[in-house]
Amino acid sequence: MSRTHRRVTQALVAAAVLLGSGVVVASRPTSAYAASAATINGSSVLQPIDGFGISEHFGRAKIMGGSQGLSAPRQREILDLLFSRSTGAGLSILRLGIGSTPNTSIQPTDPGGPNATPRYVWNRDDDGQVWLAKQAQAYGVSRFYANAWSAPGYMKDNGDQANGGTLCGLSGTSCPSGDWRRAYANYLVQYARFYAQEGVTINDLGFTNEPNWTTSYSSMRFTPAQAVEFAKIVGPVANTAGLRVTCCDVVGWSGQRTYTSAVVADAEAHRQVGLHTGHSYGSYPTSPLPVTGRNTWMSE
Repeated sequence: MSRTHRRVTQALVAAAVLLGSGVVVASRPTSAYAASAATINGSSVLQPIDGFGISEHFGRAKIMGGSQGLSAPRQREILDLLFSRSTGAGLSILRLGIGSTPNTSIQPTDPGGPNATPRYVWNRDDDGQVWLAKQAQAYGVSRFYANAWSAPGYMKDNGDQANGGTLCGLSGTSCPSGDWRRAYANYLVQYARFYAQEGVTINDLGFTNEPNWTTSYSSMRFTPAQAVEFAKIVGPVANTAGLRVTCCDVVGWSGQRTYTSAVVADAEAHRQVGLHTGHSYGSYPTSPLPVTGRNTWMSE
């Protein structure tokens, strides 16, 4: 295995643990265990599973399929391992990252304020993600989850797409530029529309990732109350476009319970959020989220 092939394979395996119920890479056991009998009852339904998948963000697809990526045979080898239902993992969900940096955003510069005519741009590549989405689709993947780590910096109270900050217009913020809540909702839906132009239907749309965590890369804060507030704004826009709103990919399953409880407690927000998503860092999904009538995902 070449150095490039090994590096890309490691990056993709690392990405493969991020979505759905995850992919676990285990080491070989050091001791033998006694054989035990098990009975499988195929007619008994215990829990529906939407699928298993990977998260693709931070240029992983570009590493694999871009001009500096793997050769065609190596690309096919990795794609088979991920998506083939006969020789690979047969993953069925692909999570896409909605870019917020000047190099990845569909609106890299301020159009002149939240009420100005948008100046969207689309390069038909999206950091390699369009290519990977089409490849996954060819293997039979039909569930695509687009998730934003942050809004562009000019929409936030810290003026930066990284280092936390909050969307301007949300309760508790103060921004000279005005209220960007509706513009951000339209921005997210436009991203899905660009994918539709490429023949890829995005099903699920997330407006936040790890809203309780500040990082030096793309990140944006929402309190539970602010997540409820924005869900009621983005929900009608997304639903009109045929998209299911997700919330909130919180760090820690116990943290996600807090956000889910807040959404459920507000009748309108509960109606607008169709899928609850949480991460297992710090606290594991040992019990269901406090919501009925909605599916829940452990998305990282």
